[in-house]
Amino acid sequence: MGEIRKLIMICDICPNYCNLSDGRKTICHQDPIYDNENKIYTSKTTVEHIEESTLYHFMPGSKAFCVGLVGCNMQCSYCSYYTVAQPENELLIPTKGYTPDEIVEMAIHNDADVIIWKFTEPTIHPKWIINTSRIAKRYDLKTAIVSNGFTSPETLEKIAPYVDGVCIDLKSMQDSFYDEVCGGYIEAILNSIKYYLKHDIHIEIRNMIIPGYNDSPENFKELINYIKSTEKKIPLHFMRFNPAYKLKELEKTSEKKIMYATDLAAYMGLNYVYPDIEVAPKHKNNTYCKNCKHLLIKRSSDYTIESHVTDQCACENCNHIADVVQKTNDY
Repeated sequence: MGEIRKLIMICDICPNYCNLSDGRKTICHQDPIYDNENKIYTSKTTVEHIEESTLYHFMPGSKAFCVGLVGCNMQCSYCSYYTVAQPENELLIPTKGYTPDEIVEMAIHNDADVIIWKFTEPTIHPKWIINTSRIAKRYDLKTAIVSNGFTSPETLEKIAPYVDGVCIDLKSMQDSFYDEVCGGYIEAILNSIKYYLKHDIHIEIRNMIIPGYNDSPENFKELINYIKSTEKKIPLHFMRFNPAYKLKELEKTSEKKIMYATDLAAYMGLNYVYPDIEVAPKHKNNTYCKNCKHLLIKRSSDYTIESHVTDQCACENCNHIADVVQKTNDY
């Protein structure tokens, strides 16, 4: 008999394309073969202002039911959720199982307008997002994700019809940063951003400024120029780094550095750029009309808002269309 070839099984959920042959595990330590789309094992559920998920232009002022899962397809050295995202033994993580119906019921019970998958990487669990979103749509609940953007074309195609908004962590424009600090590569993230834009999914981008790693003027300019050339209306958020995991010896990002990046982005022509609310002067987190500079959305440090956007999604002063997705069932 000739040599019997082994069946090679490849996971196509993310760009790692992990080989599952011979009982090997994926980098994210999840098993896509046994991914139970009717049982969601959560590591955390919370009710928050949607702005806490760094979504300022998507349903401003909404209440979000946030769901955290287990695992991540990256291995960032500064991950603040590393015990859940990169566990030594995922079986030791305290989780609670819910059906998609139960997730939706909890969101409704908490008067939420949107279900947000966040904390760890949600796109490594596409079945759970899809099944829950299908049910949520029946109740006019929207679905959003906070993602590292390291998602395969196969998964993007599957989840796109079920995702209304996304916040992408664009950590750097340098492949070397992704390779050395995160375990990924920039091309996949940029492909995800293009895909979401092409399919009219609301997108915002955030960048955590890490001292000594991605905080040079050149890094900022490259990031800003990329967004400007892609779609300058994309809101950009500069986030503060807080020491964690393998980079816990570093200092916090200075307020001066965050404001430098914010002012540079505005100077270079981005329409909407926001500094971390933890350090920002109050007016810097507000949104202003691009036509007449009238105040559109005032944001407080506790994430409450005061909106001056009309029901027609326009500036109340000049009637210029605002670049926000309104909290309404008609968008």
